[in-house]
This record gives sequence, structure tokens and C-alpha cells, in this order.
Amino acid sequence: MVDLELVIPTKKDLWFKKEIKEDPKTMDYNAGYDLSFEGYNRQDGTIATSMKELENVWFDRWINNTPTNFYYYIAKNKTFVGEVYAKYDKTKDSYEIGIVIKAEHRGNGYASTAIGLLCKELQKQGIKKLHHELPETRKAAVKADLNNGFVVVKKDVDGIEKFGKIEKLVVLEKTL
Repeated sequence: MVDLELVIPTKKDLWFKKEIKEDPKTMDYNAGYDLSFEGYNRQDGTIATSMKELENVWFDRWINNTPTNFYYYIAKNKTFVGEVYAKYDKTKDSYEIGIVIKAEHRGNGYASTAIGLLCKELQKQGIKKLHHELPETRKAAVKADLNNGFVVVKKDVDGIEKFGKIEKLVVLEKTL
């Protein structure tokens, strides 16, 4: 197990969120979708955002907004390496998880460890059910979920279009 910790960011830490969203190597998985929100670059997947937006809108929506949202930076030796979160999905009566590891830190086992830490934290908070819906092509992310007790409940589900092709999704769930 990799030595990581989850950190609830403060407003002064939001530079890292901005850095992740605007890094083409980190956001490459997000490229190609036909998304229509402000700041999204379809070619490289980045999302341009201002610090003002992060501080005045995003922060209040995500930080200390329990039990709807749980959001953490992933840190190794006090250095931020990624983010992990869970948000309540009332249509599924479950929490959807997500994780982003900064490009230069991928391949070190951080995703699996961070998801395990997130599950422990959510269990302490009384959360019972988690799900993760993601493209089947994201093999490392699927493996990280499976390593943490998630089970595949659906495969080969039509997702959204990416660069003109419909992605196939896998849906994983876990009961805490």
C-alpha cells in the first residue's frame, strides 16, 4: 500500500484544482466529448477556470457540503498528487465516486490506495452505497475499483460520444 493521505483543501489550496483542470496531460481522458460548459476544450479535455470561480462557486459546492459532496486532495509527503470525491446521486440513491491523478504521478498505485482511503472515510460518515460509471477503456481506474471491493454490475453500456464514437461504459458498485 502506498503512503497517501486525503486532505480537505482550503481556499489557498485551490491553485492545485486549477492546475489539474488546465493540464492537457492530466485531462487527456476528458478530450473529445461534446460538452457545452464554459471553459471546456474539446481537443485536449482541459477546463479553463478562474480562481474567482473556484473560490466563490466551486468551493462552496464541494467543500464542507456534506452529506451531498465529499471532496479531497490526495497527498503524498504533503505534495498533492490528485483528487478523489463522492457526490450523492439521488436517481440511484448512491454516491458516485471519481478520481483524477495528475499525469506525472500515474502508474504508482495511487488511485487504488486513494479509493481505499475514500471508502474508509465515507464509511465513517455513514455512507452505505457507492457507484462508479466509467469508460471500459480506463483499465487502470476499473482495476483500482475492483482492488477496493467494487463489483461490476453492468458492462458494455452505451455512453456518450467521444470523437465521433459511442464509448462503452462499465458500471461498478460497492456496499460499505
